Amino acid sequence: MNTTVCKLCGSLNSDFIFSIKQYDVLACKECGLFYINPYPEESSAHSKVKEYSYSDLDIADAKKHYQATSMFLGRYFERIWDECKNATSLLDVGCGTGNLLELIRKRSNIQCVGIELNSSRAQYARSVANCGIHQMPIEDFKSESKFDVITMIDVLSHIPSFDHLFLTLYSLLAPQGKLILKVGEMTNRVNKKAIFDWGIPDHLHFLGMNTIQFLAKKYNFSVIRHERVPLSQDLFSKNRWRADGRSMARNIVKKVISRTPLALKVLASAYDLNYGKEVFSSFIVMSPKDSTSNFRTKDERDVKQDR
Repeated sequence: MNTTVCKLCGSLNSDFIFSIKQYDVLACKECGLFYINPYPEESSAHSKVKEYSYSDLDIADAKKHYQATSMFLGRYFERIWDECKNATSLLDVGCGTGNLLELIRKRSNIQCVGIELNSSRAQYARSVANCGIHQMPIEDFKSESKFDVITMIDVLSHIPSFDHLFLTLYSLLAPQGKLILKVGEMTNRVNKKAIFDWGIPDHLHFLGMNTIQFLAKKYNFSVIRHERVPLSQDLFSKNRWRADGRSMARNIVKKVISRTPLALKVLASAYDLNYGKEVFSSFIVMSPKDSTSNFRTKDERDVKQDR
């Protein structure tokens, strides 16, 4: 037993999984959450993202991030769009360089809003998405109107406080709205080698196989869609390997492999043999509890109110 408190359920009952740098990764036996120890304070975690400087670090700048994310979204956009077809408003939390917002606005008249803490990415998002981008933690965001859809694509693991986050999301969602999550899930058998770069401490926690059900019950949500596939489908997709990353040399190698017939399929199969039953990529849709039916359009809501 570990004496560190779980950041989701408050349990002291957790297992040590592995260490990365000066951090331990622990798995809660009650809710299944994986979380790092030591765990940062909420204010310091937000400040780190906000003050991130691409010129000071060997990482992709905003333009490269936009290009890479555009390729990644090619795999998930149609699923996201399928959940947005009847929506009139959407909030993208952690919108990055604005790729999803840009795609949504090109295809519809949905009123879009984004939240992005990092100034470089927020500025880029404004230029491509042509909608309001707010630089503040989601927990501090206020809106006079509620949103039909809130999206968080590979964002949940960066946000330090589950209580503040989900209480805010619940307050911002329309009664029959949808919360769309793209997350990773894993079992307690997960091997440290299953992920090349865990991104710790930028990633603060990861979901266990039953954590999403715990989240839904605790914060009064219903899970209405839960699709789980082996992580290899993301790791070895052509779009991912053709997207530029931080290293020029690695980018060249990736492009050669991505253009070699069957190379990615062979790599994915080898990965699945070792880790395929340990780590998963998941697409999840949640709705405020007792309001899981398809929401109406704004006009339909107005007609009902007039009656």
